[in-house]
Amino acid sequence: MSASAVIRSLPSKLREPHNSNIPLFQEQQQKQQPQHGIQQPPARHSMLIEDEVHGIIELPCYIQEIVEHPLFQRLKKVHQLGLVPWALDKKANQKRYDHCLGTYKSAQDHLKAIERNSRYELKLPDWCRQAVEIAALLHDIGHGPMSHCWESVCNYRFDHEKNALACVDRIFNDSHNRELVSLRDDASGRGVQLIKALILGCSDSLSFPMLGHNYIFDIVHNRRCGLDVDKWDYLRRDNKRVNVLNSDEMDFDDVFLQSRISADGQRIEYRYQDYHRIYRLFEARSRLHVAVYQHPLTCALDVIFSKAVQRLAPELLNLRSEAPDWLQLHDENILDIIKMDPDSIYIHEPQRIVEMPPNECSKSNVIRVQRVIPGPWEAMKSAKAFAFYGNKRKKRPINRCEKPTMINKCYKLQ
Repeated sequence: MSASAVIRSLPSKLREPHNSNIPLFQEQQQKQQPQHGIQQPPARHSMLIEDEVHGIIELPCYIQEIVEHPLFQRLKKVHQLGLVPWALDKKANQKRYDHCLGTYKSAQDHLKAIERNSRYELKLPDWCRQAVEIAALLHDIGHGPMSHCWESVCNYRFDHEKNALACVDRIFNDSHNRELVSLRDDASGRGVQLIKALILGCSDSLSFPMLGHNYIFDIVHNRRCGLDVDKWDYLRRDNKRVNVLNSDEMDFDDVFLQSRISADGQRIEYRYQDYHRIYRLFEARSRLHVAVYQHPLTCALDVIFSKAVQRLAPELLNLRSEAPDWLQLHDENILDIIKMDPDSIYIHEPQRIVEMPPNECSKSNVIRVQRVIPGPWEAMKSAKAFAFYGNKRKKRPINRCEKPTMINKCYKLQ
């Protein structure tokens, strides 16, 4: 069962606070008195989602329409961690659907935090706020089967972010909700244009200036320094399943919750006193790569999976989200296709993949896994990539790890 579950869908006028911890909309619909002879429109509904990381997530009706679209529902059949549930831990079977909903909630939380912490007077227009939240929701909608593993299947000629752009267009072309239609049609479709630019993390494609709101490009896909709500959600979500890091090692929420908008509105600034937490985030990411994402056995299964797909269904390597068949390109169907390959047995029986001494890697039926995983300091980039505020003397020293992790393993298929 997916980690995110629909609780219920209720008319907003019925969801009055009554000894409940369920959050309500910040902007409630104004109540209107019925007029004689005029039938009032039905009450607008919202969806409540129970999420293992965020608790209750409330989706307004226009977000609900996106979530119910077949392209988004497909993400329920795409594993967040690819083949990790088969290689390492069956509990690590969360789906991209869950992560996308969590990133949407994280974007809301981040936007509220930076506005609360800032003295920036220029208000973010509603259509820009909607674009940020929808970009967070749809940032991974272009993923192929087994998530990042599909990139190696396609010999790295597949880009899930670029593939997401056609998904965005298809969803908005099918839209009926007033807010979505407005983002699609108003001002030559500037809302949809902004959503796609935010997914790519690049404002160069915009045909209009952001006029003091460039900081929103640091929220969903932050190309400047790598701190974004995508990482904020997946690190918490993945570690909750694999349990590699303790609560102290995952203590980096204040990086986002105490950040603010710069005085010129061009970027997001972080507190000097959270500098060590920024390093902690990149350290957590690096450790999860070593222990989970690029674990040698996971990489070996990736190789087996990739070769099986390339042998049995090479035509799928060129399939992209513009095609109607894209909806059927998900984990269940691919696993069903490759079950005819003799090597697919190792996906379901990884205990038959036995480690061998490196000097025997030249033998037949052997998979060699070689990886160089950057240390957290290298992944964190230069301090110049970050903008800080506050008291510089509160910047705590860190023990920088610059050394990469070298992986060189050999496995024999028995």
